[in-house]
Amino acid sequence: MAMASIYKRDKTWTAMLSYQENGRRKRASKTGFSTKSGARAWATAKEAELQKNGSSKVSKQNVSDYFQDWFDTYKAPRLAPASHRRYMATKAVIGRYFGNRAVSSIDFDDYQKFINDLAVDHSIASVQKIHGQFRSAIKKGYQTGKIPIDFTEGAELSGLPGKKQEEKFLDLDDMEKLLNYSEENIYDITDVTKAMFVTWDCVSYRHSTVKINKVWYYIDSDWGPTKNEQSNRIIKADESLFEMLKKWRKITDDFLKSHHYTNPHNFVFLSRTRYPVSSKDVNTELKKLYRDHVFSKKITFHGLRHTHASYLLSDGVPLPYVSKRLGHANTIVTQTTYAHVFKKKRMQDENKAIEALDKLHKK
Repeated sequence: MAMASIYKRDKTWTAMLSYQENGRRKRASKTGFSTKSGARAWATAKEAELQKNGSSKVSKQNVSDYFQDWFDTYKAPRLAPASHRRYMATKAVIGRYFGNRAVSSIDFDDYQKFINDLAVDHSIASVQKIHGQFRSAIKKGYQTGKIPIDFTEGAELSGLPGKKQEEKFLDLDDMEKLLNYSEENIYDITDVTKAMFVTWDCVSYRHSTVKINKVWYYIDSDWGPTKNEQSNRIIKADESLFEMLKKWRKITDDFLKSHHYTNPHNFVFLSRTRYPVSSKDVNTELKKLYRDHVFSKKITFHGLRHTHASYLLSDGVPLPYVSKRLGHANTIVTQTTYAHVFKKKRMQDENKAIEALDKLHKK
């Protein structure tokens, strides 16, 4: 939208027009008009000219098509398949809501109503993720003149409360119960949803390590690179884990031999179809164990990772090491994710400080 200002300078009138082009603020002006109405007429004609030129750039695409084009141009070339699917999930959400509506016709009110609708049955974290991806697409459209306004600017985000961090991991007592259950029942495992997967070449009995250097993509049924360089790592583990892995290898080898199967992908943990199970299947098994009172708190497969990290941090393992062990880009990510642990530890340190000061005064 262009905005005109008319003013008198000395004995003549000047018209100035302020407008956006390709995301940048520009100005057009003309001076020397003998009358105010003449300056205004020029400004009106100039504004119509700018609108005509700009309208040829405005996208007539519906929301889904515009988002797909933006994604293909600016995101797809450098994204892993897992990230690709997250963007396509966002495309599906905005497509269901806006339908065939042209992206250039959406205004601030329309977008806020979309966010409000999302917030009814999505967590605040999900709303933030969808908003972030959609906003990136709209900002680029505004910058290039395909969209007349950045209608995502200033949107008020809300949503259902997510789980508190302390609800995402098992306490020490439950952690020990799950470990004991796994050790005691390893020969009774008939469905590998009770476990997960790496490849045997990444397991080193000699060094008690597991190497993380690839990711399995379910959609493509193939291996791919990890999310980033930090994700490639070698993890040291305790000897009891490798004793269990030795037992597990015999179980799987016997199974494969008895059924005349092969293990072409060299999976440590494979289902009866000889492919890895999904995290959803693992979550189903964890729910069964919860209902059977093996442990007392509901937990997800990803929550086991939180359990592992929370335990190490609570037991005093240095933050930089835990951060690298988890494959985080930096320690700030770890501190943010496990803020609950640091808060608890800070309170413990405060109590120790007070005790030390009390001893000093008593002396």
